[in-house]
Amino acid sequence: MLILSCTKVENTNIKTSSWIKSDQLFRTDPYWVGADDAYSIPFLKNKTIWLFADTGIDPTGNHNRNTAEIIRNSIAVQDGSDPTSANLTFFWRRDSLGNPSSFFPENGNEWYWPGHGIYVNDKLIIFLMRVRSIDSGLGFEVYDWDVVLIQNPDDHPLEWKLKWLDIPRNQYQVVVGSASILKIEDYIYSFNSHEGIPGHPIYITRWPLSEFVSGNLMGIEWWNRASNSWIRQSKLDSIPKPLYVNGQTEFTIHYENRINRYLCIQSLEFGASNLYYRTSESLTGPWSDPIKFFEPPDKKKSNIMIYAAKAHPQLSGSDLVITYATNSFELSELVSDTLIYYPRFVKVNFVND
Repeated sequence: MLILSCTKVENTNIKTSSWIKSDQLFRTDPYWVGADDAYSIPFLKNKTIWLFADTGIDPTGNHNRNTAEIIRNSIAVQDGSDPTSANLTFFWRRDSLGNPSSFFPENGNEWYWPGHGIYVNDKLIIFLMRVRSIDSGLGFEVYDWDVVLIQNPDDHPLEWKLKWLDIPRNQYQVVVGSASILKIEDYIYSFNSHEGIPGHPIYITRWPLSEFVSGNLMGIEWWNRASNSWIRQSKLDSIPKPLYVNGQTEFTIHYENRINRYLCIQSLEFGASNLYYRTSESLTGPWSDPIKFFEPPDKKKSNIMIYAAKAHPQLSGSDLVITYATNSFELSELVSDTLIYYPRFVKVNFVND
């Protein structure tokens, strides 16, 4: 294994390498020609649901980006836990004229990019980021959130019945569910990014499991670091102190048994980012500062964007499987360079001293 990076958590070395063989998982469909975001949700036995944001679909079926159309989101279902041998089937919708359209429908200049989600008690619940066009920056703004409950997740995805839930919106520009959704004992936890402040301060919220699976999200509670307690949103006088700053809109957190800590995986820099981790003994912190653990080889490309680093602990073939997204600031390079705009895989192995 080519070791591209080696860092340490406590008495454990983290060794990483690019996993080029797994990259082929996303390149086999004749119509689906790339996307970013790439959250994953453990589903039925040995199955995974993938959630993608802006997606290229080539309606000719020639796997050609020159003839591709862009839709705002798509999904896939992976059968098998090892990405080098699993089968992956992509899904999107078609409009009344038969043209490719987003799996979760957009509305004019507003659309959905996926946050995370969870399959729990035979229910599939997905958090979505609401996005709109603006005339500055990169031309878009993540400004709110929605939640959809799939009532029949065992059926074919194009036959899913989507139930849009009533949600407790907040006035803080915190996008709930932009990052990991976790079940810990009798609660569902969500990690959330503040989209109104540079540096993306990160917050954690929760719901009782029984309320969550029934589709009742109105009893949301926020962790308040000042009082070390959970407070219902309706009781908040102001936004709580964040868990940490220098977060990202998208990232993952899971409990990693090999280091006996919660592990956060994220990108950090704008543009050609490295990959970083944080650790904590508790979901509510304190969280460590970000530590660089992998430098993507894609950083050598001009105009490259590297972002949306995420862990997928349900996948096999390595102690931990990570992906990150690649893009380009130049549209012509995005179309011509077929090595980018597919999720890239990283193998992680934990080696004790």
